[in-house]
Amino acid sequence: MRLSNAFLRRIAQLATAVVVGVGAVALLPAPAHAATVAFAKESQWSSGYVGKMTVHNPSAATLTSWRVEFDLPAGTTLGSYWNANMTREGGRFVFTNMSWNGTLTAGASTSFGWVASGSGEPQGCTVNGAPCSGPPAVDVTPPSAPTNVHFVTGSFTGIVWSPSTDDTGVVEYQIFHRSTQIATSTTTSYSMPTPPPMVTTYGVRAVDAAGNISPFTPLHVGQLPDSTPPTAPANLRIGGMSPDHLTVRWDAATDETFLVGYEIYLNGALISKVGGTSGYVPFTSFGIYTVRVRAWDASGNFGPYAQISIAIDPPPPPPAR
Repeated sequence: MRLSNAFLRRIAQLATAVVVGVGAVALLPAPAHAATVAFAKESQWSSGYVGKMTVHNPSAATLTSWRVEFDLPAGTTLGSYWNANMTREGGRFVFTNMSWNGTLTAGASTSFGWVASGSGEPQGCTVNGAPCSGPPAVDVTPPSAPTNVHFVTGSFTGIVWSPSTDDTGVVEYQIFHRSTQIATSTTTSYSMPTPPPMVTTYGVRAVDAAGNISPFTPLHVGQLPDSTPPTAPANLRIGGMSPDHLTVRWDAATDETFLVGYEIYLNGALISKVGGTSGYVPFTSFGIYTVRVRAWDASGNFGPYAQISIAIDPPPPPPAR
């Protein structure tokens, strides 16, 4: 998929309509044309079978051609085949689309098949150079914030907390004093001396294996709630695109006490809460995407939004043959 040149005029119109915390309007690199392939035996007998490969386009972009490659184990050979062109490259079987079934619109499928002698099934299957099962899923979900963060004294003196949850697993916790990171921990505790009498705030946040960061859970030391909200995030931008998500980045907001995290909205709906300066919004179809991000602090004050809008248009139809 690519962004059509025609949408630049629409971008200019959208940019003039954005009022709150405008970032930059980014021209996005196109996501790869994703495809998946499923194999099935339509019928079989003692000495062979009829195989079927179904090529599916799960993305929002039109797939204009496909190439499926695989190996067969020793003792299995292919005879007749249909609905595709076949060549051999070394020991690999290569099937490419015919003139009439190479273009697959969003959600469309086509299939080809063959008669095999032997019982071996395809191995090492790829479609357009990627695994037939599709690209690996990208983890875009941050962990939950740690809970029950508090100081303890006695045989152990320091900060302890209850663990965060995550769909793939938390790999570490980051401990901050105000805006400075002072430690990391792979457990749910951090040893430190009892702080002297002062007015300050500590915070703990979780990080998962994909680098997604949870919001902080703050720990106040003599700190009274304040009423001053954080600043708006600066330089909001959309920095990348995959078949399923847009990557959103920004420069950090500031706060006079302790900044807890950011809320990310897409077209008015809250998508996620994160502790870092990046996140994701889902890419579902062509159209207008308005992303808003705002920060909140340890007193629950929310800052102003930063906002950016982009228009993603479908590619032009393929030229007539």
